[in-house]
Amino acid sequence: MSLVESLQDALAGEHAAVYGYGVVGGVADATGSVAQLGLAAYEVHQRRRDRLEARLRRLGAEPAPAEPGYALTSPVVTDGDARRLARRIEDRCAVLYAALVAATTGPRRREAAGWLTDAATRSLAWGAPATALPGVGLS
Repeated sequence: MSLVESLQDALAGEHAAVYGYGVVGGVADATGSVAQLGLAAYEVHQRRRDRLEARLRRLGAEPAPAEPGYALTSPVVTDGDARRLARRIEDRCAVLYAALVAATTGPRRREAAGWLTDAATRSLAWGAPATALPGVGLS
C-alpha cells in the first residue's frame, strides 16, 4: 500500500472517529468520566484529522472528505454503550495506525507509532483488555 493510500485510510478512520466520539458525547453525562474521556478523545482525533489532511495536501493529494454519517454496530444510549463504541473506535484506529507505521519512515513513522500507542492506551482506558499487538489482527 502506498503512503498516500495509508494516509487516506487513516484520514477516513479519523473522520469516523470524530463522528463516533460525537455520538459518545451525545449520551454521556456531562460531568462523568465518559464525557471527560470522550471529549479528550474527540479533540485528539480532530487534530489528527487536520494533520492528515494537511499532509495529504502537501503531498499533492486531495484529502478524502468525511461521509455524511457512519453506521454504528449497535444503538448507543447508555454509558456502557458509549464505552463499547469508544473501544471499537480506538481498535479500528489502531489498525490504521499500524498500517501507517508500515508505510512511513523516520519522524513520520515515530509519529504513527505514537498514535498507535495512544490508541492502545485510550482503548485500555475505555475498558478494553490488553493485547500483545494492538492494531494487528483486527479487521
